[in-house]
Amino acid sequence: MPAFDYSAYNSAGKLVSGVISADSERQARRLLKEKELLPATLATVTEQHTNNNSDKSGVNNGNKSGNKSIGRGRREARVNNWDLSLLLQQQAILIQSGLPLEEALRMTIEQAETDRQRRMVESWRSEITEGRSFSEALRRSPYKIPESIIAGVGVGEESGHLHKVLMRLAEDLESNAENRKTISRAMIYPATLIATSIIVVSIMMVWVVPKITAIFLSSKRELPLVTRIIVGLSEFTQAYGLFVLALIVALVFAFGRAMQNPARKERWHELMLNMPGMGRWIRMANISDWARSLGVLLTNGVPALAALTISSAVVSNLHLRRKFEAVTEGMRQGSSLQKALEDSQIGSGFLIHMVGSGEASSELDKMLLRVSEYYSVRLNNAVEVFLKLVNPILIIFMGMIILSVVAAVMLPIMDMNNMI
Repeated sequence: MPAFDYSAYNSAGKLVSGVISADSERQARRLLKEKELLPATLATVTEQHTNNNSDKSGVNNGNKSGNKSIGRGRREARVNNWDLSLLLQQQAILIQSGLPLEEALRMTIEQAETDRQRRMVESWRSEITEGRSFSEALRRSPYKIPESIIAGVGVGEESGHLHKVLMRLAEDLESNAENRKTISRAMIYPATLIATSIIVVSIMMVWVVPKITAIFLSSKRELPLVTRIIVGLSEFTQAYGLFVLALIVALVFAFGRAMQNPARKERWHELMLNMPGMGRWIRMANISDWARSLGVLLTNGVPALAALTISSAVVSNLHLRRKFEAVTEGMRQGSSLQKALEDSQIGSGFLIHMVGSGEASSELDKMLLRVSEYYSVRLNNAVEVFLKLVNPILIIFMGMIILSVVAAVMLPIMDMNNMI
């Protein structure tokens, strides 16, 4: 049963929106009228096609599977990992309690916290009511679901342990999101502090300092060095501040346009990996995501080559993703995972040793999950140490700037008092 994205006016004349399932657009309009809603717009949500081309392992490649939405120019919407994790956890709990999947989805729609969550689950439910499996419903959804989730759900349906698989996939999503949040936290605080300092200093240079120093300049006396420097910076800011701001905005815009080119973006990602500190964090976060995704998929019974293909797609750094794809190709040609990782020079000896131990003991999935946990802990510790070091440094830096401005104002005043 198709789903329709609608906006309509209720009896109070307020415009509301949502998703409704119906056999046709005509029936959807009739159902809305039965709810005392006057339709304003109505668009098909789940009209799409699925690419039947699969990789050599028999599982559709996430980059090639055709989740293509049509309905009135609607684009495939991205999914927040936290929202998706919450919805999967809810389905796991409801299914474990004995509810059929369709009923569990209906209850989730009624209790959805946001309109986005409600639309997403309604698109799944509309496909399931047409007789499709849960994994196929996720693949056909207009919301972009990671291929690792779709593959895991498919295996869970086949094995009869869907609730266990859903809970494990939800935990995997949370862990991946936490790694990205860790790096963001390390960058957001210093960036916010520096940006605030620049704004405050700019305001002082443009409005405060000129009014105070005008008195000193009119006295025709020689000013202290720090005062002359501050006055010079103030004059530069007044004369060229807007040009500098426009240049920064233009550079940011040009950078964003350049990153739309995959080749340039991959070179930038390679450069980021070579940055001191930041490169090590990015490498650890991506290896942790790859190891966790691969470990979860193998635990759920996904074939090794398919699991490797899917896990490569979760790596956000394009340069590292190409290396993991080379690892997959090496495995396809008959190499062991340990040998393929050694040839690609992706991670440290710890990763290679753990993978080798896992292959030797037939516990590769467990070893990969331990690797993921190890790199996640290392990443958290590195970020905590960085924040503990950078916070006092930034505070001292801001204090020196403020002290310089105060000294530039107070030294001439003290000099004038001495003359009196």
